[in-house]
Amino acid sequence: MHLLTGPLADRRRSDLVFDGALLVFRSVAALDAFRAETDTLVRAALGDDPEHAHWRPAPEEFAAEASALQRRCRKDPAVRDAFLSVLHEVGMDSATAYWDWLYLRVQPHADQTPAGTLGVHRDTWSSNVLAQTNWWTPIYPITAERTVAFYPAYWKRPMPNTSADWDLDQPDGRPLVPVPSGPVDTAGEVRVVIEPGDLLCFSGAQLHASVPNTSGVTRFSVEVRTVGLDDVRQARGAPDVDGRAPHTAWRWFTQLTGSGSLSDVVTDPPRPPIT
Repeated sequence: MHLLTGPLADRRRSDLVFDGALLVFRSVAALDAFRAETDTLVRAALGDDPEHAHWRPAPEEFAAEASALQRRCRKDPAVRDAFLSVLHEVGMDSATAYWDWLYLRVQPHADQTPAGTLGVHRDTWSSNVLAQTNWWTPIYPITAERTVAFYPAYWKRPMPNTSADWDLDQPDGRPLVPVPSGPVDTAGEVRVVIEPGDLLCFSGAQLHASVPNTSGVTRFSVEVRTVGLDDVRQARGAPDVDGRAPHTAWRWFTQLTGSGSLSDVVTDPPRPPIT
């Protein structure tokens, strides 16, 4: 894991994450404003003790409130602008970058739902975008019992999975993400515990999962995925060792500083060979 205290240029960052590095940008100043905006939305929806709000008598009520909160966070312009400032601070050139959307993940204690606790997967199993970079940050303090885990032994090691049958053009009835179709060796699991104000950056091809939350406290974290146009056009990306989804999700990504879709400028670019 690489700990960074300043920005990285797009090309240097891409070279590292496409080689399997986990980057942690420490104490990103712009995250203070982002977390303040997000905290305001969370407390307005769930009260002044949101990390324990899941203990309400009706779990379904909490689930509905959390879902509505996620939608508000995704559409809130102040939250969006604050995260753009975060990406700018860590070195991203917003003029050539695309992203999908801000996703506030709410994972209560003992949660078993895919929306809160994603099992082992690679994002590239569903997106097919090998130049995809993921960003992740906690809103409140986390522990090893409520965080995200990585399986670096699988960076260049295939994992049998269901991506060949996962079709983004057929959303009805398909799982949220493709899943492994065999056992996962968790011996080398890496659980990332970073502070609020730190930003984790990694390739969408990393095998990772939500840690089942046994802490008694709800985890609130925000994630977003980005793609650099130069990386796509120059076929830079992570190795594709086991992805077999039939389509590439270019349309998921829109300009950071506009409304154009990545699918408007990229149709069938070259991809690094499967190794």
